[in-house]
Amino acid sequence: MSAVRTPQNDRYAWYVVAVLMLANVSSYVDRQILALLVEPIKNDLQLSDTQMSYLYGLTFALFFTIMGLPIARMADHRSRRNIIAWGVAIWSVMTAACGVARTFGQLALARVGVGVGEAALGPPALSLLADYFSKGKLGRAVSVYGIGIYLGSGLAYFIGGQVIEYAASIPQLTVPVLGSIRSWQLVFLLVGAPGLLIAALMLTIREPIRRVRTDAPLVSDRAILSWISVHKRTFTALMVGFGFYSMVNFGTAAWLPSFLTRVHGWAPGKIGLYMGGATMTFGVLGIYAGGWLADRWMAKGRADAKLLVGIVGSMGAMLSAIPLYLTSSDRMVIALLVPLNIFSAFPFGAAQAALQEVSPSAMRARITALYLFANTLIGFSLGPFVVAFLTDYVFRNERFVGYSILVVAVLGHMTASTLLARGRRSYGNTARAADQADSVSL
Repeated sequence: MSAVRTPQNDRYAWYVVAVLMLANVSSYVDRQILALLVEPIKNDLQLSDTQMSYLYGLTFALFFTIMGLPIARMADHRSRRNIIAWGVAIWSVMTAACGVARTFGQLALARVGVGVGEAALGPPALSLLADYFSKGKLGRAVSVYGIGIYLGSGLAYFIGGQVIEYAASIPQLTVPVLGSIRSWQLVFLLVGAPGLLIAALMLTIREPIRRVRTDAPLVSDRAILSWISVHKRTFTALMVGFGFYSMVNFGTAAWLPSFLTRVHGWAPGKIGLYMGGATMTFGVLGIYAGGWLADRWMAKGRADAKLLVGIVGSMGAMLSAIPLYLTSSDRMVIALLVPLNIFSAFPFGAAQAALQEVSPSAMRARITALYLFANTLIGFSLGPFVVAFLTDYVFRNERFVGYSILVVAVLGHMTASTLLARGRRSYGNTARAADQADSVSL
């Protein structure tokens, strides 16, 4: 028997979006919290900027990408809900483990564990949403799910800043069983615990009926690579183009707090208030607006709408970054955080929705994993590292970290825009081919 895709209750489908968004919030809190803790960890463990970039990016990203591929293979054939629930539990426990680390090596191992757990979220979650929503609503649904990125990142800055300032006023921090701990360790312990509740909440959602036959043989990895090769211009735009966009975003997220501390003298609480507030409000506005605009342009017949949204966002983010890292005015910095957050977030709901449109259903989770593989290696690994490398070995002055971020922003956004523009013509053809592949599978 072949499975038939039945209409889903719209209200329940949005409940699923809400639960997945909460999981995404948790993942980005746990992933990004290290950015606000760079200075205290660096001082306590006597590390360089480059070593901190390994903790922030490479240790997380390497295992996130390696584990993402086999997990996505499971998600194409097994319960996506259960895969996500286990992943949330694992990354939450490993985030708390960062709070008991005493050395660089221990902290690196805990970050590896966070990466392994978070590899279980993206491909299964996006595959679930594509089975709950029609193409006309998928851009908004994925954008709402993607709001978790900016809520989570903003909460990481805000919570981290407040806890560090509070803990700094206490002569000695003592936790039962663990004994004396540093303020940055307390932050990890506090943000890791809530994820276990979200893991339990994941078990309340239902698996939707898949759009393809559930008794069909699993599509081979060779067939997936062949699909990507045939449509290489489309997938280069999505995987590499948005990868460079992410490189700028993650490089900025990792080092903007240090720029504000070193150059403008901001305290952690002030950084958390303004960066966290801007990310949670204007980042959320940006990703939702990008998804809404992509759906609106698509309704008017623009097959390449989602790539156009990426080009607009890239140019807007670059133009916002240039004055941000050159001004000496705190007021100007605060004002520029608004457009920077809007345009940095603008395309990512549309980008992930685009990936579902150009991927046949039987390949969707694994193609999403390949997208996240490229996006994470280019973005999360290279972004923080290149900024740190430029600071340590080119400018040779930690107060020049703003110039390092600016170089990455300009080169990264120019590359992203060029690749997205090159993929516009082929995108519609790939989406139509994916539809035809699905119609044959039913």
